[in-house]
Amino acid sequence: MFVVKAESDFATKRIEYLYNATKEQKYCDSVFTVRGRCFHVHMVVLSACSEFFGINKGLLSKIFSNFEFEVIEAILEYCYTGEISIDERHYKNLMELANRLEVKIPPKFEKVNLSNCLKVLTLTDDPKLKQRAMGFILKNFETVSAACIKVYATLFFSIPFLFQLHKTQDFLNLPTSTVIEILKSDDLIVPSEENIFNSVKLWVNYDDENRKSDLVQLMSSVRLSLLSTEVLEIYLILVLWRLISTGDFGKELIHELK
Repeated sequence: MFVVKAESDFATKRIEYLYNATKEQKYCDSVFTVRGRCFHVHMVVLSACSEFFGINKGLLSKIFSNFEFEVIEAILEYCYTGEISIDERHYKNLMELANRLEVKIPPKFEKVNLSNCLKVLTLTDDPKLKQRAMGFILKNFETVSAACIKVYATLFFSIPFLFQLHKTQDFLNLPTSTVIEILKSDDLIVPSEENIFNSVKLWVNYDDENRKSDLVQLMSSVRLSLLSTEVLEIYLILVLWRLISTGDFGKELIHELK
């Protein structure tokens, strides 16, 4: 038995061929008419990009009728090639049509700010933009990931305790590797070690079943000896006790606390 592999761009060339075939109306199995203009397509290609096309085929002409030809051409081009070339003034309508068709197009980022820095970090393919996003997050971690609220700890203790709740959806949805990269960075700026501790706890609890196995690795980002007595009293009971009683990592925690 042997395996033969074609050149690395084999699939890309075939898709490009099909995309060019739409312009020549070759081998197409569907056509949408919008204000007298026909768009010839291969439904299997569009459906591979979004099942919405196949399920709602009869509605497509009506949906397309609300958008400019340039926007329609751009969304079809993306379905075939994964790339888009469109004038800036059409970008808003392009994203609106993509949402209607359930086509997932990565958002366009030009500036890194509080509202998009976590999305930029996880979605962009631009290494320079990704580096800028990481730098922004490390310098503004408290503002980016937290909102200041009062939480009353009632389990074992009836003591009001104020802490930073790292609860933004973007932060809670970050992959494990990205959370570790942020929390272990020497450039991370936080008011205290408690902020890192609370970030770990909430991120894990957001999807405890799938993330509890990452807790040990994440907790290595926290310098336990710098935590306040109040935090240790509450959270050692709730979070760390099971780790201390399980083996090697428990020994490391005890050593860290000495």
